[in-house]
Amino acid sequence: MNRLPIIIGMLFLAGCVAVPPNTFVVTPELLQQRHLETRRYDGIKEADLITASANALQDLGFNLENSETKLGVLTASKQRDATSGGEVAAAVFVALLGGGAMPISKDQTIRVSFVVRPVSDSNGKAILDSHFVRVTFQRVVRRTDNSMYAETLREPELYTDFYERVSKSVFLEAQKI
Repeated sequence: MNRLPIIIGMLFLAGCVAVPPNTFVVTPELLQQRHLETRRYDGIKEADLITASANALQDLGFNLENSETKLGVLTASKQRDATSGGEVAAAVFVALLGGGAMPISKDQTIRVSFVVRPVSDSNGKAILDSHFVRVTFQRVVRRTDNSMYAETLREPELYTDFYERVSKSVFLEAQKI
């Protein structure tokens, strides 16, 4: 069976796909969020930094899901109630006006993605025991009508608190306490 016509057809169709303009534009908001999510740590081995970060996540109530130390990746999650008094009040108000049942948030899964990568010098060579850490927090909210929505959490306090805990844990790891 000759696969060449199929491959040519697939390439033709792939060439017809248009990428929306400004899809990969770096905005000031994106740079600010990346700055919030990223920190640099010097003088610690990658494995020790991952261990310190895992300890910080567990202190925050997260359950570790995946850890691949060779790749510098760690994921964790925790379940929380997502019921909001304002949302419940709005649903009751809509129901009283005859608008029917309005779905409200019931629970959420907060997920964390953690990535460590080495810092490189101007020649592209990794600097010994110097790493960038990037963490992102997302949540998936389930509603009473079984619909869901997801969002990235952007509160600076969340990231500041996490990195303060990691810094304390890094200190304890370095002291072998």
